[in-house]
Amino acid sequence: MRVISGIARGTKLETLEGNDTRPTLDRVKEALFNIIQNEIYDAKVLDLFSGSGALAIESISRGAQYAVSSDSSKKAIEIIKQNVKKTHFEDKIKIINKDYKKTLEEISKLRFDIIFLDPPYDTNFGVESVRIIIENNILSKNRYNNF
Repeated sequence: MRVISGIARGTKLETLEGNDTRPTLDRVKEALFNIIQNEIYDAKVLDLFSGSGALAIESISRGAQYAVSSDSSKKAIEIIKQNVKKTHFEDKIKIINKDYKKTLEEISKLRFDIIFLDPPYDTNFGVESVRIIIENNILSKNRYNNF
């Protein structure tokens, strides 16, 4: 897995061993960022269930203002830290090692322009995350009035 575009383009990212996480494939990440490419610059990004931190890192590489990368796994957090250090984005990405509910509680006063959610399969974490995000107005409404 690598950073596809921007100032860290081509940087190889570390991933977790085993089946506990599912890294976003480069071609999927590229398609996703092609869709939102005009919205990334200067955006505030939340990458919940972050895994390797690839989506937060890709966002910063493409010009996002800052990102929060969160995962409950200590192993994932170590990988995220390695990847953030490798890309020199330590001042742009805040890393949180908490479960999604505690993370959303901690950041409930912040507003994000883009939120990535890729929860584990066979859980209700995605639905519950969206509920909490809506209840706490964590997704910025001003930036995307057309959506």
